[in-house]
Amino acid sequence: MAVTGYELITVSGAYISADVLVWRRYRVRAPGILERMLDDNPHLAKLHRESPFLPVGTNVRLPIDPEILAGRPKPVEFVTLYGRSPT
Repeated sequence: MAVTGYELITVSGAYISADVLVWRRYRVRAPGILERMLDDNPHLAKLHRESPFLPVGTNVRLPIDPEILAGRPKPVEFVTLYGRSPT
């Protein structure tokens, strides 16, 4: 795992957990990223005692590994009632 930087994410919806944040960013299995994120964000352990979901407004530093992102699938474009939309 070659983490080269971090992305600051602010939780903006209900029922978002730490593993959901990793999945939304990488869209593939990212071994070690969740553990690294929990190590880099010690405040998440305290929040997890109360609920598995992160409160709205929580700031999280998500580690970025370009090697994992290189294997990321391309976003699929889909058609909605109001026009085309990327994932």
